Amino acid sequence: MKYTEKDTIVALATPLGSGAIAVVRLSGPRSLAIVNRLLDKAITTRDVRRAVFGELRSARDRELIDQVVVTYFQAPASYTGEDVVEISCHGNPLIVDRILQETVALGARVAEPGEFTFRAFWNQKLDLSQAEAVAEVIRSRTQQSLKHSLRHLEGRLSQKIEAVKAEVLDALSLLEISLDFSEEDVEVVTPEELQDKLVHTIEQIQALLRTYTYGRLLENGARLVIVGKPNVGKSSLLNVLLGKERAIVSDLPGTTRDYIEAGWQLDGVYIQAVDTAGVRQTRDRVESLGIRRTLELLKTSDVALAMFEGHRALDGDDEALMRIVREHQQTTRFILVLNKADLGVDPSVVSALAALPFPRVVLSVKKETGLTALKEAIKREMLKEGEMDNEEVVLTSARHRTVLEETLGALSGARRSLREGAPAEMVALDLRVALDRLGEITGETTPEDVLRHIFAHFCIGK
Repeated sequence: MKYTEKDTIVALATPLGSGAIAVVRLSGPRSLAIVNRLLDKAITTRDVRRAVFGELRSARDRELIDQVVVTYFQAPASYTGEDVVEISCHGNPLIVDRILQETVALGARVAEPGEFTFRAFWNQKLDLSQAEAVAEVIRSRTQQSLKHSLRHLEGRLSQKIEAVKAEVLDALSLLEISLDFSEEDVEVVTPEELQDKLVHTIEQIQALLRTYTYGRLLENGARLVIVGKPNVGKSSLLNVLLGKERAIVSDLPGTTRDYIEAGWQLDGVYIQAVDTAGVRQTRDRVESLGIRRTLELLKTSDVALAMFEGHRALDGDDEALMRIVREHQQTTRFILVLNKADLGVDPSVVSALAALPFPRVVLSVKKETGLTALKEAIKREMLKEGEMDNEEVVLTSARHRTVLEETLGALSGARRSLREGAPAEMVALDLRVALDRLGEITGETTPEDVLRHIFAHFCIGK
């Protein structure tokens, strides 16, 4: 994305569709002049940050477009750091489209995706990690993910990164001072002291990286796949977890021939639960296709519930499911669910499932018992590293994780060079690489193609 100070951009800042209010936003040097060409009474610098009521009329024939409320934010005290004008109009798409057409005719251009936030980043109103947090806030689907996204927007991740950068810069400064005095045999810092400094910095990065599993689940949600033979209670379990009827429940085998997806929340993590076709030996072509899709879904799951009837011995269909579990045990986190416990629990089932290296939960979907234990098991399997909601800052971006891993590699290289007695110039080179990588998170050294990719995923009005 190329930033041009002379351009004035315009876009709808609220969702598409009909509503009570819509907001059209302009940013750039001609924002106020363009809007004043349309208003019945011009706004002046005395009206900065005041909501001004007026009529918006066509510049061509002065035909009424709408009654509006206009707010003017003067540069640099605005979201983008430029002059910004926001027009609040009635939320009729015809009115919005007319306003966009009129402003473009007067010299504005339609904003590219994320261009308002890109301008905020370019004008140093936000650093890059805060700009990315804007999109996270919009996408958040649970209160927990929203809480951490707002912390990123507030700048808490940036503060952590800046603290790590300060430690690396301190080590590099000491090393370069030692190089300056090397001919005078003055040792400003010993290799051992530098090692200790780098160990602390590395530990800070490792602690942040450990939060990524939880952060990824907050940002993207988790996929929970329910598998089992027909009539084992998969659809009933889905409905109970959701707290509503989402899947059709029937005594007829093969009722669910394709998968059904529905979302719910578990302790702040959004979960996309998938009720799959019953796994059994069948010659029915449609049912067989559903079973093949079930196997594909297992590959994309974060956790899978393998359901069995706990009150009677395993049959051929149960054995087929156990083979599937064994075949996928290296790549899928299973929880073995023994349903229909209200009818009793057959010891032979417990014994057979004990051979599988996965946690077991006994429950009755019908009586809604054992569900708390199931939810706890799901949570444990999703968060193998443990609950991290007490962490002030949680890493949610795959890009940030990759950059921190590269930073870790550079710092580990510097430590290795110090241990091996390598020239100080080699150690300094690794430290400079680490600084460059950290700068990619906050935006100082981020390549242009990465910037384009980040902002291309924003909506047009943000």
